[in-house]
Amino acid sequence: MYFIDNPKITDPKGYTAAATRAGFKRKRKDLCIIKSAVPARCSAKFTRNMVKAAPVLAGMKTLKNSGNMLQALIVNSGNANAGTGSQGMQDVAETVAILSQKSGVPENLILASSTGVIGEFLDMEKMKVGLDAIAHRLSVDGGAGCAEAILTTDTVEKSFGVKIDIQGKEVTICGITKGSGMIQPNMATTLAFVTSDADIDHGLLEQIFTDCVNRSYNMITVDGHTSTNDTALIMTNGLAGNPTIQTGTPEAKLFQAALMALMLEMAKSIVKDGEGATKFVTVSVKQADTFENAKKMAFGIANSALVKTAIFGEDPNWGRILSAAGMVDVEFDPGKADLQINDVYIYQNGNPVTLTKTEKQKLMTPVKLDIILNVYTGAESAMVYTSDLSYEYVRINAEYHT
Repeated sequence: MYFIDNPKITDPKGYTAAATRAGFKRKRKDLCIIKSAVPARCSAKFTRNMVKAAPVLAGMKTLKNSGNMLQALIVNSGNANAGTGSQGMQDVAETVAILSQKSGVPENLILASSTGVIGEFLDMEKMKVGLDAIAHRLSVDGGAGCAEAILTTDTVEKSFGVKIDIQGKEVTICGITKGSGMIQPNMATTLAFVTSDADIDHGLLEQIFTDCVNRSYNMITVDGHTSTNDTALIMTNGLAGNPTIQTGTPEAKLFQAALMALMLEMAKSIVKDGEGATKFVTVSVKQADTFENAKKMAFGIANSALVKTAIFGEDPNWGRILSAAGMVDVEFDPGKADLQINDVYIYQNGNPVTLTKTEKQKLMTPVKLDIILNVYTGAESAMVYTSDLSYEYVRINAEYHT
């Protein structure tokens, strides 16, 4: 397995794409199409937020009716088409119908996705003009613009790809993602699209993708806020020509390892680009009684505004960290706990460790910080990725209006 340099979402065999600026945003591309030459097996995860955007509701229905088969995606940024009622659903249906007519892909194999400002209707004239501009110029090279077209407040494009060998056939997996703020996934996050040319059993694909989402995207947080539009999906069209990957085989383990590596990098890239972030923080809770309890404590630390501001202020405030872990209704004895930052103990055997001012400053200066809490109640652990909370985060979100 190896990562691809300058990957595109169209690097796997059989995919074409195109992107343009339709005018949903003041600058940058904001509309793209991704198409497989043949219907692809799909696994998708959508937000569990009770407030779901129109494209999420429509997409869930589409995949159910198609037996989780998918051939084309139409994605816009700058407008989430969320909180738009029946008009929002009509706009999704019209968008899909137009793309179907222009691309020859059946409507039941097309999924629409949106991201951006909540509560505004889609400008369908811009959508129509944008679709006219790109629907007939899909190409492999056109995939390069898709990573830009799905961004909102992101500062960088997020595109990744890996290649593996499956019984003598080269299999490619590529993904693009977006996200910077409004980040705490619940079964998915922001937008994440993965394409592959692997031939893989559909049930196995669902199992593997679910596990990879749970261990990557569902383990990140910037501000603890689950979006209305969160969508993560994978399409696999089988055009690599490999024998079908089956459950319980070495090939299944290899595919899962490659997809996990890809999606973990995708998920981490969101945290690294967190709105106003100056630190990338890994929070590990170890030796807990269950994984779920370890996860609760890790997210308790990662989502604490007081912990996040202490990290921004470069203060190794063990009291904030320990109390954040203690407020999520998980029993442990703080008198036996150990707490480290970048392998340096700041709290050990239930007692604070005295550090000099110089040691404290040196400890918190790095851009990457590892916070490790050992609670000694069992053998399970969980790792969550987060960022600090800065003045810039407040400015960005104070100025991001509906």
